Amino acid sequence: MPLKAVILNDTRGDNHFGCMRVMRIIEQNLEARGIEIAATSLVRNDWKRDEAFLNAMRTADLIVINGEGTLHHGSKQGVRLLDVVDHPARGATPVALINAVYQDNPQAWNDRLARIDLISTRDSWSAAEVEKAIGRKVGFVPDLSLAEGAVATPGTTRRDRLLVGDSVNRDIGRQLLAFADQRDDARYLPILTSIKPPKPHYPPPLRALRQAYIDLHATLFGWRHRHTEFNNSEAGFLKSLQSGYLHLTGRFHAVCLCLATGTPFLALESNSWKIAALLHDFGLGAERIVTLDEARRRIEANERFDFTPQERETVATGLAAASKGADHLFDSLLVLARSKTAGAGAP
Repeated sequence: MPLKAVILNDTRGDNHFGCMRVMRIIEQNLEARGIEIAATSLVRNDWKRDEAFLNAMRTADLIVINGEGTLHHGSKQGVRLLDVVDHPARGATPVALINAVYQDNPQAWNDRLARIDLISTRDSWSAAEVEKAIGRKVGFVPDLSLAEGAVATPGTTRRDRLLVGDSVNRDIGRQLLAFADQRDDARYLPILTSIKPPKPHYPPPLRALRQAYIDLHATLFGWRHRHTEFNNSEAGFLKSLQSGYLHLTGRFHAVCLCLATGTPFLALESNSWKIAALLHDFGLGAERIVTLDEARRRIEANERFDFTPQERETVATGLAAASKGADHLFDSLLVLARSKTAGAGAP
């Protein structure tokens, strides 16, 4: 019988290319190690009321929590993920928390966190925070969107476009869009398939209505902002990034994919330390983290934004380390899944 895993916090439901890439990489790597994905629970889904998911959990060999950007500042969604530790459907099944930011959370979380069998954060600052909370060593692997290393850019590709992205902060997002609207040479490049996010946790009739609204909004938005470049796939978004001489963005995963594609970027801080921590762990420092006003000034001054030779070398080293770390992490998940099977056969 194949080993089976269930995954909590399947973030593909938000139609976000970085999250799509992370989930694809998690599933492919587990399956490559002989672990079948029995079920996933979409982001914000009330998994405790999802009988199909609970039934899959009862017979699973491994429960994987995809932490992503959920476990910070005591979020309600973070609490919901940690609740799996005490749920009866878990039984004695090992739990792994992977790919997680962990920042400014309440002490009340510590007990459940300590009872997770394997924890791997996606940055060293989060690892230190978890270690302080539970008193044991925790490893980190850079965000799993980087697990496949560098994305090759065809030699004929022209990097001649200013790409302006979006932000998880709505006010900053509106300012980024306004800045893109002011420049004839800019392309507005959201990391989502549409401006309005879907609601995958809604019941089917409401999801259908929501999708109709999203489609209409995307059409009207495209008419109003004709420089917008929507993509419908991870590959399409990567190709768009490869056309840019600069990507100005407030999105963590956009920064990750800029590193993977070798796209110069300027980043605006997000809702946690995730961008700063990523660049710190790569050894790039904070030079490419800016305010929007600073970004405007530098772009309007026609500065050069190319990676320096030292930055290119640093990024290449970081991507290689991320790929190696991800391989080790997934090997560890296989060992953990096997531990339940081994334990079941013990007297």
